[in-house]
Amino acid sequence: MGVDRVILRSFLSTLAAIVLLFAFMLVALIGLYPSTMMEITYDLGMDASSIRYAERAYDWSGDEYFMAYAMEVAIGSENMRKIESCGERLIEDDDFAAYYAKRNEKLPEDSMTYDQYIYGQVCVAKYKNGKKEDAVNKAFEWTGTNSFPKNNAVIAVLYSALSGRDADTINLIKGKMEQMQTESLSQNEKAEFDRVFALTNV
Repeated sequence: MGVDRVILRSFLSTLAAIVLLFAFMLVALIGLYPSTMMEITYDLGMDASSIRYAERAYDWSGDEYFMAYAMEVAIGSENMRKIESCGERLIEDDDFAAYYAKRNEKLPEDSMTYDQYIYGQVCVAKYKNGKKEDAVNKAFEWTGTNSFPKNNAVIAVLYSALSGRDADTINLIKGKMEQMQTESLSQNEKAEFDRVFALTNV
């Protein structure tokens, strides 16, 4: 019996040491390496935790990549609250223009640009979060007064309003489009503008 107790104590001591070591490593990863934890938690299907660690990594490093990562996880999990908050933080970053320019370089020529994708996602999230007027105002602000690219944020919000038969938002968009100066638009942008404006006549 004495030998068995010694073996049992030894086993329990070893097990406790392993558990403590694992706990220490986990705390170290959480505290010191949030960028690693955002990937681990994402791989485990823990999207909310992955977003949180990505936000923490961004807070520590200021690297736009981490906020873009949080944004993409939020989009994938259809977390409208986080799409809005993470997207706005990304857009408000001083280096966002340089970041999306690099992302755009890797896209096919006729595809949606990364910046328009982010603007559209944030505006639709605002719309779905009940901030409809803010969604429309931001969509026009980010689209610009002298441009109307394909797949811009105005179009994204309009499609959401059309799918929900939201006449008030549709009319708000229509009114703002009527106030736009379209003379400076390129031929392709003017064609896109006319196509989208026709959709507001419901």
